Amino acid sequence: MIRFRRSLFLIVAAFLLMTPAGVWALTAGEILDQVARKGIGEGGFRIALQVETTKGKKKLKDHTIWLMGRVKADETSLFVDIEAPADSRGTRFLFKARSGQKPEAHLYLPSTGKTSQLDRSDPTAELGGTGLTMEEILALVPQGDETATLAKEELAEGLPSYVIRIASPGQPGERLIWVAKDDFFVLKSHQLDADGKVRKSFRVVEFFKTEQGRTFPRAEEILIPDKGLRIKVRQESAVFGIEIPEEVLDPKAFGAFQWRV
Repeated sequence: MIRFRRSLFLIVAAFLLMTPAGVWALTAGEILDQVARKGIGEGGFRIALQVETTKGKKKLKDHTIWLMGRVKADETSLFVDIEAPADSRGTRFLFKARSGQKPEAHLYLPSTGKTSQLDRSDPTAELGGTGLTMEEILALVPQGDETATLAKEELAEGLPSYVIRIASPGQPGERLIWVAKDDFFVLKSHQLDADGKVRKSFRVVEFFKTEQGRTFPRAEEILIPDKGLRIKVRQESAVFGIEIPEEVLDPKAFGAFQWRV
């Protein structure tokens, strides 16, 4: 078992980018493959996260979240279990992306004891009192038909970086991702609308060094300008290279399964 700390966005970014490499330009594909391979590799992981949401100087929400998942050659699964606050405790999400298929997104609400497949028709609908919207949830799910190209190389957060442009056919706007050249972790990203305006941004705000001298992100900041929101995500602990119970990744069982027992 391998135990060390890595970043939430490293995991999410790897999940976002686990679409077939053949649709990308070769150089962009190689870079994104390194992001996924060095970020989580193939296997299971479990991460504890603290998520703080503020608007201006006012704190809106504090969340404690467990994130678990597994990456295989043809399938990536991501499980989210909300521990706090009390009114959201037990709310769970499951995302599955299979090669050649449309991604799945499922929601479990403890108040009803029922699981449902997430409806994509209303991207602004809040889910289960968690503060998350459909739009934010879908950002975690790879679409499978995205194309990525290497735009340029430049400094980001003081580090030499690759800038990768990601677009989806028929969808307005695009994503820009800055990847550190040395260690292949995501330093920052911008979600742009059709007019080039930044609708959401992410950047690493805290790093740490391993005993081997490698640098990894520990805390990230997400800004949503239109809503005036600032979300800080800090990793408390992480375990990699572990076995994940099959029930956690099963749409029929993930809601009620007691994974902590």
